[in-house]
Amino acid sequence: MIMATITGENPNMSILQRLTTSDLPLVKEYGLPGVIGALLLAIVIPILLSSMFSKKVKKRAVQVDVGGEAGLAMRNSRFSSLIQVPWEGATTMAALFEMASKKYTQHRCLGTRKLISSEFIEAADGRKFEKLHLGEYQWNSYAEAFKRACNFASGLIKMGHQLDSRAAIFSDTRAEWIIAAQGCFRQNLTVVTIYASLGEDALVHSLNE
Repeated sequence: MIMATITGENPNMSILQRLTTSDLPLVKEYGLPGVIGALLLAIVIPILLSSMFSKKVKKRAVQVDVGGEAGLAMRNSRFSSLIQVPWEGATTMAALFEMASKKYTQHRCLGTRKLISSEFIEAADGRKFEKLHLGEYQWNSYAEAFKRACNFASGLIKMGHQLDSRAAIFSDTRAEWIIAAQGCFRQNLTVVTIYASLGEDALVHSLNE
């Protein structure tokens, strides 16, 4: 039986030895040193550019070691799954406040203090601060706060606010703020909060938006 001789590259040949074969046009045109030089440039240049750009990028995070023992996950044995609503049957903010008001009718809900006087005090660095002198707390129960929220909600509809419209609240943090918000929630109005510290131009822009 005659065995045919199969010709081809030796798998044990190195890359440099393979590049010397005459069937490579690049080797024939530029020579082996030119091809090797081009390969080295193609490898070295991207590495240098990557190194240069990585040094210019500011590090935004720093890895730190967290001390202490590992924390524990807390679970409530009364519930076998995740809680979807804070109170059974209360699927909205308005419903949650209404149910809380019915359960804790006479409990304290909102407390306010009457302004007696105010004065400006100069700090050591020259800045001036306003110091307020306030009276004792006067409390609204949950029932009283809920009634005020309902009255506010009725007033909004009387003024022409439609369902799913928006209402802006421009006020400092106070009892009337949360009462107004709860009134909006009862009529399904979107509350738009505007900081009381804004200037006139910013206030006009917010209202126009």
